[in-house]
Amino acid sequence: MRALLQTVASNAINVIGTISDARRIVVCVTTNLPLGEESTQRRALRAYLAAIALAEPIQTHLWESAGLTLAQLTVLRELRQGPLSASRLARAVGRSSASVTRLLDRLEERGMVSRHRDGSDRRTVEVRLEEEGHNALGEIRVLGDSALASAMERMSDTELQGLERSLRLLVDRAAALAGDGEEVGQR
Repeated sequence: MRALLQTVASNAINVIGTISDARRIVVCVTTNLPLGEESTQRRALRAYLAAIALAEPIQTHLWESAGLTLAQLTVLRELRQGPLSASRLARAVGRSSASVTRLLDRLEERGMVSRHRDGSDRRTVEVRLEEEGHNALGEIRVLGDSALASAMERMSDTELQGLERSLRLLVDRAAALAGDGEEVGQR
């Protein structure tokens, strides 16, 4: 969150606060720029911040139903495709190796993942999704009946494809920066 606020501050945008309940969330955002002088990048950042706020009730539901964070869920979903080295997993989820190690510690304690040293190269740690992790993924309905899911149902296929392309591009570029030792969102 600190990194997000640093990004916000460096882009002359202020998040005044958020108010949320189970069905809606309100984000108050202001800018220090004169009217009409906001750049395309800053408008995109404001839209992104508003979209992030939509995840707050989803995160609360996820925690209450499965005891997982969105970051932990992202790791489990990546591992559903098959085992990955810890370093590849970190790049795939756009986090530092240290951050992923902490996430894996918590998931391993719960029996959702396991780590194994590679027999030919002891420096390589392979991470596998365990049955408990598969079970958790099968039970989780992240979007459920959220306002976000309802809004997406009202979007056309073309709009959804454009949204997906833009979000994947943003995540890929942020993950590339994270590959340089930074967390996604810190810069």
